[in-house]
Amino acid sequence: MLPTLLPYRSAEIHSLKTPHSGDAAFVLIRAAVALDQAAITRLVQGERLNPNGLAWQNFIVAVVGGAVVGAVQMRQHDDDSLELGSLVVHREHRRRGIAGRLITVLLNLHAGQVHVITHRKNAVHYRRWSFRPIALGLAAHAVQRNYCLGQLAALISLVRGRWPRRLMILRRG
Repeated sequence: MLPTLLPYRSAEIHSLKTPHSGDAAFVLIRAAVALDQAAITRLVQGERLNPNGLAWQNFIVAVVGGAVVGAVQMRQHDDDSLELGSLVVHREHRRRGIAGRLITVLLNLHAGQVHVITHRKNAVHYRRWSFRPIALGLAAHAVQRNYCLGQLAALISLVRGRWPRRLMILRRG
């Protein structure tokens, strides 16, 4: 469970002006609260991400004008592995550094080895946090399971006429 108030370092700024939304608009990064659950679920399902394990207690959210516009979670699996997942930012708020800020805050709360399953084209963005591609067999068992479920979902997408996302596993630490 994440703390209600995040332990920010004084040198870090966790609210920032968003360049396209007017002078009064700021992005606040904070731990999710129970009232955020519906918004988190909507964001994750809207991007066809893994819909399992979306408990608000595991999430960090980005808030603009009182509305949740982004989210990310740290899944702690039964085998004690950690997986950064459910990273999503609402389309209208992308390209403003929100996803990067969410990842940075979340990783500052979790030391040690962390996995992420991502679309191959997004893998390059994770390098700044020292994530590197690994083979399926080197990932924790729970992460392997999620990867295989993602590949199954890709096949279902193909059958439904949608181009499937090509996934890869990254690890840091």
